[in-house]
Amino acid sequence: MSVSKILQSVGAAAGTTDVGVILQRLTGASPMDVMNVRLIIEPQAAAAAVSNATGADIDAIRHAHDMAEAQDDLDGFEHWDGEFHRLIYSATRNDLLMSLEEILDVIRKRPQWLRIKHAHVTVARRQHYCRQHAEIVTNIANRNTNGAQEAMHQHLVSVLNGMFP
Repeated sequence: MSVSKILQSVGAAAGTTDVGVILQRLTGASPMDVMNVRLIIEPQAAAAAVSNATGADIDAIRHAHDMAEAQDDLDGFEHWDGEFHRLIYSATRNDLLMSLEEILDVIRKRPQWLRIKHAHVTVARRQHYCRQHAEIVTNIANRNTNGAQEAMHQHLVSVLNGMFP
């Protein structure tokens, strides 16, 4: 289900016909707001992926991690980093979570967010994030729910601290 369909459903359920206002408010969220939401949702998504991911899902997540690790520039890394996180959400088999990830991804591609990343995401920091991604993949592949949840939490705390030193 697409983001616009979900927002239309939300608007209809709430008796609101102006879904555009909701979408504008969501996409106008600050990078700090996005990171705080991710800290709440994404560790749980990683834990859910442990239970619901197929072998093919795990292979795809691992491939996205490998591709992110192989990138020489921030734009390439950002693409594969986004794919890595999207695939974890997808592995949950939860349409609502996947739609929330789509909304967060739209926000992560906004100029305000990208300026912060370009200012703070160094080669060393990308390498650190990739090491954390490897730990997340390992925990999902080993079906370690607590490990996946904690590894994702630690990763997002690193991202938050890296973006807002």
